[in-house]
Order: sequence, then C-alpha cells, then structure tokens
Amino acid sequence: MDRRRFLAHSSIMLMGSSFLGCLSNNRLTLKNSQIIGCLGDSITYGNKEGYVELLQQHYTANHPEMNLKFRNWGKSSETITGLTEEHHPGPRPYLFERLNTLLDSAPVDVITFCYGINCGIYGPPSQALFDSYKTGIYTFLEKIKQRNITAILLTPPPLVLDVAPIAPNVNETSYGYRNPYQKYDQEVLQEFKEIVLGFNHKSVMGVVDINTPLSKNRADCYDTDPIHPNAKGHRLIADTIIENFGI
Repeated sequence: MDRRRFLAHSSIMLMGSSFLGCLSNNRLTLKNSQIIGCLGDSITYGNKEGYVELLQQHYTANHPEMNLKFRNWGKSSETITGLTEEHHPGPRPYLFERLNTLLDSAPVDVITFCYGINCGIYGPPSQALFDSYKTGIYTFLEKIKQRNITAILLTPPPLVLDVAPIAPNVNETSYGYRNPYQKYDQEVLQEFKEIVLGFNHKSVMGVVDINTPLSKNRADCYDTDPIHPNAKGHRLIADTIIENFGI
C-alpha cells in the first residue's frame, strides 16, 4: 500500500464524527503579533498578488498595532486528495509531501486552508472522492493539532464554466483541467463546500465561505479563466475573510 493510500485508509478510520455538525457563527478573532500561514493551491498562491497579499496590506494599513504577518504557502496544482488526472503534466503536488517540512521551517500560529478546485481532478462525483477530501482535511487538522496551531477553513472557489467556457477536447479521453466534467461545479465543488462548512474539529477556529460570494459575482470576478479569479475576485475573497474577522 503506497503512502497516500495508507494515509487515507488510516485517517478515515479515525475520523468518526469530526466532520459532523456545524461551527458557531461567532466571528473569528486574530490576536496581536500572530503569524498566519495561508495554505492552498494556485488560487492561494495568486502569483503573490492575490488575496493573501491583500490581507497583509489591509492589516498593515488599518491595524498596524496588531503586527500580523501573512505567509503565502500556496502551491500551484496542489491537492489534498493525492489524485492526478491522466493528461496532467506530471503528478500533481500533494500537500502531505511538504507539510511537515513547511511547518518545521516556518512556525505559525494560524493557518488558512483553501483546497478543492483541483482535488476532484475535474471529474464526476463519487463517494470515494468525497471520503478522500474529508480525509485530507482531517489529516491536516490532526497534524496541526499536534503543534497547537489553529485553522481557518475556506470553502473551495467555484468553477465558472458559464462565464469562461472550456470547449470539450475531442483528443482527451478522460476528464481533467483542460477537459472538465461539465457539472463539476454543481456536483463536486458544491459538495466539497458543504463538507467544509460542516467540518467540526478542535483545531478549527472558524470557516469562511468564499464560494458563495464568488459564485454570485462570477461575471465580475472571472475573465477568460474559469478556475482562477481575477483581481476583483481576489479582492472579494480578501474582503470576505476580513468581514468574518470583524476588524
């Protein structure tokens, strides 16, 4: 059994009721001088010009007394499911192949966690896929619990094929980012969103839904790319997070 399958098998046996129930609606609270690591895929990375940097700009300009530091830990193409579509250029990065090293090298107090857009590798839904996604979240939370780090879970953003369509590629024999399942947003990402919103774990200090505002403002927040939000989209993500922080 390879490491990814062993991790998934071991974690799902331990999850129990960790993903059952809902968190309170209380606003999140950051403390002075905290360091916040921002984990995610290319949407979090944002070419180092996305919502992570906007969060830093906001708190530096408006709340300098808090002395908050945001670290951009986004990595393009990454997943928490360990899956890779057939025609992807090489294996997708898998969070748990770098997480321990990352946490050892750069201490943080809080981690924002935003995964999902790549985690279903743009194919149809399945119970095995949803279990794998739950396992990825649970495994992450268990690892940071051992280090007394808390997490803010972000729902995955949408795939807006109605705004920026990707024409089916007749040369592709399976689904992937170049040839997505046409109901990936409705049948996979919306289920991922509900999983995140309902996840309850001692390490979770709160959950922020970025999917809903991005979906409602999809025409403004996306251009020709159905995966990556534009500058307005990143601003909306940052503003949504700030609104949940209440400061």
